[in-house]
Amino acid sequence: MPRYAVSDIHGCAKTFAALLQRIGFGREDELFLLGDYIDRGPDSRGVLHHIWQLQGEGYRVVCLRGNHEQMLLDALREGRPAWDYLPHRRERKQTVHWMEYLPFYYETPGYLLVHAGLNFEIDDPLADEEAMLWIRGWEDTLNSDWLGDRVLLYGHTPRPATLVREEIGEMQLTRRACLDSGCALPHPEMGYLTALNLDSGEVFFEAWVG
Repeated sequence: MPRYAVSDIHGCAKTFAALLQRIGFGREDELFLLGDYIDRGPDSRGVLHHIWQLQGEGYRVVCLRGNHEQMLLDALREGRPAWDYLPHRRERKQTVHWMEYLPFYYETPGYLLVHAGLNFEIDDPLADEEAMLWIRGWEDTLNSDWLGDRVLLYGHTPRPATLVREEIGEMQLTRRACLDSGCALPHPEMGYLTALNLDSGEVFFEAWVG
């Protein structure tokens, strides 16, 4: 029963489906998605429906909140337009209900999962929900004593795939690894969706296909 983590799908529904096929994701496996399912890519609706289908069929899929989900919720509260990819009222209601209950972090043996990172400048980094969605450039402040035997996995700040692989290779020493390899970005060293097997350390890169 392997565990996998993926971050920042960003509307790349075909790439997400191809990645799940590549890793052979099955009903007995666990899949942790670290937020930012929507925007940038061509099919945010398709990503959401794929996730909902997996969850509805009993697959073990844990979804965290990303800053793009938060931006959508904030836009709706403020009355700003935010529904280009969800034309139907029923889908909109379902989306809001689902996103409002997305947690900011999740723990699984050996790992702590968030979207963006943690604010290690306060006594309890898990108390700063805004940082978990938005923080950047925090890595030098990481408190390994606070983390203990956990590795912090996150996304939010895209990196070249080579750097993502390097960080994963060093994560037991550094206690952290970023999984965002810029799936929806036209950067020559990005454009991949990354999955990490939390049990074996094997990493999978799926090139963007839409």
